[in-house]
Amino acid sequence: MFSKICILLLAFVSAIAAQSYYQPLAYQHAEEKHAPISYEFHYDIHDDHTGDVHGRKEARKDDHTQGEYYLIDADGYKRTVTYQVDGKSGFIALVHREPIKGHQPAPKPVHKVLAVPVLHAYHH
Repeated sequence: MFSKICILLLAFVSAIAAQSYYQPLAYQHAEEKHAPISYEFHYDIHDDHTGDVHGRKEARKDDHTQGEYYLIDADGYKRTVTYQVDGKSGFIALVHREPIKGHQPAPKPVHKVLAVPVLHAYHH
C-alpha cells in the first residue's frame, strides 16, 4: 500500500514539474520575433566524363521564393523548371523542354548472356 501511495505521489510531482517546465518554453516561443529570411544560391555541374549536366539557382526573401533548375535528360532534351512559392498561392512551377543540337543520347546498356553448361544427373 505504501509503495502505491509513493508511486501516485511521484507521478503527481512529476506532472506538476513537467507543467511548470514546459509552460515557460511555450510562452517564450510565442513571444519570439524572427528576423526576415533572405538567401540566394546557385550551382552548375558539367561533367563530360559521365554526361551529367545540371544546375540550380534559388532566391528567397521572407515568404517569397523563386528559382530554376535544369538538367539534360537521357533522350537529349534540356528540361528547365522555373518555380515560385509565396504564402498565398503556394508552389507554382513551369516546365520547358527543348532538344539540344548535336547532343548524343546516352548509350543503351548492353546485356550479355553467358552460356553456362547445364549438368544433368541421371538416376537409374
